[in-house]
Amino acid sequence: MNVNPKSKFGIAFDIGTTTIVGSLVDLEICKENLSPNVSIGEVTAFLPNPQAKWGKDVLSRITAATAKPETLKALQEDVVNACNDIIKKLTNPKDVQFVTIAGNSTMEHLFLGISPAALAKVPYRPSFKESKKIKPDEIGIDINPEGWVYTFPLIGGFIGGDTVAGILSTEIHKSKKPCLLIDIGTNNETVFGSENGLIATSTAAGPAFEGGTIKNGMIADDGAIQGIKIKDDKIILDVIGNATPKGICGSGVIDAVAKLLNAGIIDTSGRIKNRDEIEGNLANRIKEPPHPSLSPMGRGLGRGARNEEQGNAFLLYKDAKKEITITQNDVREIQLAKAAIQAGIKLLLKKADVNSNEVEKVFIAGAFGSNINKNSLADIGVIEKEWLDKVIFIGDAALDGAKLALCSEQKRKEAEEIARNTKHLSLSGSSHFQKEFLKGMGFPFIQG
Repeated sequence: MNVNPKSKFGIAFDIGTTTIVGSLVDLEICKENLSPNVSIGEVTAFLPNPQAKWGKDVLSRITAATAKPETLKALQEDVVNACNDIIKKLTNPKDVQFVTIAGNSTMEHLFLGISPAALAKVPYRPSFKESKKIKPDEIGIDINPEGWVYTFPLIGGFIGGDTVAGILSTEIHKSKKPCLLIDIGTNNETVFGSENGLIATSTAAGPAFEGGTIKNGMIADDGAIQGIKIKDDKIILDVIGNATPKGICGSGVIDAVAKLLNAGIIDTSGRIKNRDEIEGNLANRIKEPPHPSLSPMGRGLGRGARNEEQGNAFLLYKDAKKEITITQNDVREIQLAKAAIQAGIKLLLKKADVNSNEVEKVFIAGAFGSNINKNSLADIGVIEKEWLDKVIFIGDAALDGAKLALCSEQKRKEAEEIARNTKHLSLSGSSHFQKEFLKGMGFPFIQG
């Protein structure tokens, strides 16, 4: 990395429920060239969020943090230590002058060591909404002691600083025509609007789209299957780094489920069919439960059920050491996640009194980056087919917004305005949400 040793550095963080990502920025360069694409040589590092041992979703961590004060401290130490490890990977910590933090409401509470107890009960209001600018030693971030740590403001409920950062980077708050921003992650956020106003909602999609709760799931790293093709009864895998497959990341799971739907391996209810229901060589890739007493229907919809033998599985890859499959439970996890996102989008548009064909652009953000197949998203029902020509993949929009906030006090002020002016649509306890969620569990019928 060729950098000026006298440069002042900043690090932007997207603290996700599943993954923490940090990006190194030259503060002198980005002040002159205000753009989210100011990482030095694309210097970015990530780590799994170590808080996962307290639970894969935000509600589990809220419960843990409020049960015992010492657990809240441990959760804070986990995320701060992970950030410090990323800082050390990127540069000498003493050269870092500024850090920006974008995370959902729960993640920012835990990062700051503030109890998220208020998020555990109606009306699910965060303990604070304003941005914070603090000295690094107040929280344990290892950078130049004269530097600063900035956390993004929150919108409300579970919609936090990562959504504000995403809006900042996409500039949908300045758009003449209505746009959608869909941030696909463990805690899904969707924003709709234009310069005339924004409205945002949040749904608990779970970590399936990031490879979590998936039997062979992994983060989008070398060896992860990120896409598949089915051609002449053969499976062709797209593996990150052209490496030997180790597992399957979020984009790969979405693509696999969509392609298996198209091939008739999975039906619209989400059931992986039996071998005798499938013609051709693909039938040989079906792994049926070894015990006849176990139902092949795999009807259990609860997240807690992790026995892949509750239904069939489809073999993607096999070598002497391992097998990588899409299991019946994996499909159910995708159904739960996509139904939550789909329901949130429909209710947001209904609240805004807008038809889906009036949407001008559909920005899709997520840790899986731009490798996800938009046709696969439509095939499983996350987005409308009519939006395919309107989809713009923007990768980690929260990280891009966090970079902008590093570069400019004006952008930080803009973030404050976004947080104040974005309306929050709460779906907690909504019978309309439950109705749309249940309707969204099935997959669309695919002709062909």
